[in-house]
Amino acid sequence: MAAEILRYPLDIIDVTTDYMSIEVMEYKPGGLPSFSTSGGANTTTKSGKAKYTIFLPMPDSIASVNRTGWGESRISALAGAGIKAAGLALDATTGKLSDPAKDASAAAQAELAGLGGSSGYDLLRNYIRARSQIGIINGLSGSNIQLNDVLGRQSGQIVNQNVELLFNGVSLRPFGFNWDLVPRSSDEADVVRNIIQTLKKSMSANRENSAFLKTPYVFRLRYRKGSGNNDFLNAFKICAMTDIGVDYTGSGAYSTYENGSPVHYRLNLSFTELEPIYQDDFDKERF
Repeated sequence: MAAEILRYPLDIIDVTTDYMSIEVMEYKPGGLPSFSTSGGANTTTKSGKAKYTIFLPMPDSIASVNRTGWGESRISALAGAGIKAAGLALDATTGKLSDPAKDASAAAQAELAGLGGSSGYDLLRNYIRARSQIGIINGLSGSNIQLNDVLGRQSGQIVNQNVELLFNGVSLRPFGFNWDLVPRSSDEADVVRNIIQTLKKSMSANRENSAFLKTPYVFRLRYRKGSGNNDFLNAFKICAMTDIGVDYTGSGAYSTYENGSPVHYRLNLSFTELEPIYQDDFDKERF
């Protein structure tokens, strides 16, 4: 069955018109990820058929922000040495070391040499001493004295945390759109009302029974030019609608036509893509 089509304005589209298409689609779970597939609802949903298709003018503002997660990582040399020691211990238990005692001793000597001889050894001893003191005092008094507070006062030095900015994850892209809807006839007023009700209903959870809720519908967004896509603007992955706001007094005052329809609506929609954007996605679309 073909999707129901709602459009505002009623005479919006011809071969030169730029507009936005919002298709309402049933959500299809992506399943669990594995080594052979990443799963994801975008892949399972994107080729589905739309239940409703809504055509609106281009939004008041069009913008796209791609984000990647980066954050500070802090690992001191002492922690790094400890990680190496733990690795040697694991290798010893799995039989990967021919002479565990010898290899461990050589690794320890190399790390101590990196401290700078006897002066470095004294620093390490002071570090261990200060850490033990802090543990005792914090445990007895409930205080929160930090290691660097003590080291800085005693020796004028603090532990080098080797700060580095590291990639720590991906981010989902959010989108927000605003429209001024001003019906010019009774028919257009009915269309605007139906568009708003369709969007509200589609983004709401489906209460099939008292025990479980079904995922709301999701949305396939496209910037269009005539019968094709506008390839100069960004493409979208399948999106969830997270917010819908309707201001029935878009002009700042309450005013209606004879049939009761507001003269000026202000429609605000917020979407978030179901999946992040990866490098290989750009081989298929202009995200």
